Amino acid sequence: MNKLFAVSQLALCFVLMFCISSSGQNRPSELVGHWEHASGATRGKPEKLELFKDGTGVVDGGGSISWKVENKRLVLLSPMQGLVCNYKVSGYELTLAYDDGNSAIFVRKGKLGEFKAKQAAAAEAEKAKKIAEAKRALEQLPKFTDSRDSKVYRKVTIGSQTWMAENLNYAANSSVCYENSAENCAKYGRLYDWATAKTACPAGWHLPSDEEWTTLENTVGGRSTAGTKLKLSAGWNNDGNGTNEYLFSALPGGNGGSDGDFSNAGNYGIWWSSTEKDARNAWYWLMSFSYKFVDMSSNDKADLFSVRCVQD
Repeated sequence: MNKLFAVSQLALCFVLMFCISSSGQNRPSELVGHWEHASGATRGKPEKLELFKDGTGVVDGGGSISWKVENKRLVLLSPMQGLVCNYKVSGYELTLAYDDGNSAIFVRKGKLGEFKAKQAAAAEAEKAKKIAEAKRALEQLPKFTDSRDSKVYRKVTIGSQTWMAENLNYAANSSVCYENSAENCAKYGRLYDWATAKTACPAGWHLPSDEEWTTLENTVGGRSTAGTKLKLSAGWNNDGNGTNEYLFSALPGGNGGSDGDFSNAGNYGIWWSSTEKDARNAWYWLMSFSYKFVDMSSNDKADLFSVRCVQD
């Protein structure tokens, strides 16, 4: 009799546990657990959530909260002041979409490393895809050959101008490869001081003036966004790539100094203009990994920058 009573009590416990875990307010069992912020909005929003089946929880490792699912939306109550958001559970990931337009991804405790590895793999795949797309687009452009050394260049027409779609790589006297590496010349073209840059372009082409650079900017929609539109869609540091929608294919070739130092490859593309500022300085045009616009400034004529030629 005692044995039968014990079995009945055990069965009742299982029934109660099932009712608690599946009852009330549409509460999905997937939400119950310890979640850590992985990416997205955090300001004024939780970074850690520990949610229990009874509708209580802990936020950010300290404050007690209550929670519920109402009309298929997650509601976080005091002290979150009734924060309401759409949610989606996928594997070990929880995505919260807040009403202010921001969103955040959380992962179950102990899964952050796995999530970051997945993100990194996805980023690498996207980068490889963009590089392949950029290469295909460039290959479709018309070509011309520099008769001086038989190097072949792509060219692109943007509005009323025809530009080289890559940096000049003619081995003029005083020109150098970035860090004296032939591999960098193949990737970025050569670097030139201003006096050399003025005469380095092949026959039928010339170093663009400030006026011609400005025409290019205006043709692609103005200086404030020209950098993004002219930069290649791969090859810039920290995901500072562009859309390359005009196939100008700007790359960050960096710069060199008369003292033999080099810097900024991957970060900045810097091109001479033919416009002189004064006896010592000339104007250059710059694109950066970190902003959308094209910048313009002047520098010592002895410094070494890239050259992009425009057709006569």
